[in-house]
Amino acid sequence: MESTSAASPPSRLSVGAPNAPDLLVPFARRAEELGFGGIWTQDTLSAANFSLDGLHVLSYLAAVTERLRLGIGVLYSGRRNPAVQARELATIDQLSGGRLTVGIGVGLAYHRENLAALGIRTDRPVRRLIEGIGVMRALWSQSRAASYDGEIYSFSGIGAQPEPVQRPGPPIWIGARAEPALRRAVRIADGWTGAAPVATDDFLQQLAFVQRELDEQGRDPSGFTVSKSVYVAVEKDEEEARRRLVPAFERAFGGNPVYDAATMTDRVAVFGPPDRCAEQLATLFDAGADELILYPLYDPAEQLEAFGELVPALAGAARP
Repeated sequence: MESTSAASPPSRLSVGAPNAPDLLVPFARRAEELGFGGIWTQDTLSAANFSLDGLHVLSYLAAVTERLRLGIGVLYSGRRNPAVQARELATIDQLSGGRLTVGIGVGLAYHRENLAALGIRTDRPVRRLIEGIGVMRALWSQSRAASYDGEIYSFSGIGAQPEPVQRPGPPIWIGARAEPALRRAVRIADGWTGAAPVATDDFLQQLAFVQRELDEQGRDPSGFTVSKSVYVAVEKDEEEARRRLVPAFERAFGGNPVYDAATMTDRVAVFGPPDRCAEQLATLFDAGADELILYPLYDPAEQLEAFGELVPALAGAARP
């Protein structure tokens, strides 16, 4: 598909999908025309507002795109049986011709009350994360007769189909913030993805820790991807962007037990004219981020076009 933009953004620049059925196809096709590297959805445990299932959205988008990577950030370990999840993910990888990236994490503690109320096991979340990844990788790479021996999951001689297109399986990026979780990501994952509600300064500290861990664990940084989701609002000036963002954060995070919606605009968002946004995003690239996932919080179609204005400045910011 030929790009209609004057220039293409770095392939490491991706976008978050809108949460509106009628916008998904035109948004994804336009993102592909603009040259973005991927499109991402989110896994939601419970939501007061309208929310589509991220995996089903990726299946839908696989049929209407040709080049975009398809990512989900992040699946919460333990919510789905890992064998069932492995099959779902392998199916998306097949339908997309090998374009899937899998984000996964333990989730936040406040999610577990709802999960437990629904009869979903919430004990030993870290062990479920580690073994869940092990189960999926075993089923993907040993599809004829897979085996796995863990504390929670243990089996042998299990057949699994379909095989994913990507071998030995889709890349797995762990969502993490605390140092033990970041260390774990370096040890067992293909990458680490930082959450959008994390402020830039906090992310940069986490990134420095990850970079030290890569060195201490003897991992080649070129084989480990670092990404971050970012809430972005491109407007003619900062005040207009702030005026739009404050109620948007209230709609998205009002009443959330972890995040303070009233302070999120200035704490976590990148906003303002294109040059100011590009400068802030370039800071993340310069520090070592490999991919940035830009999420609009309002007017997604219009903001997608505005994100294209970041292209000239960011084209030189992404690392080769």
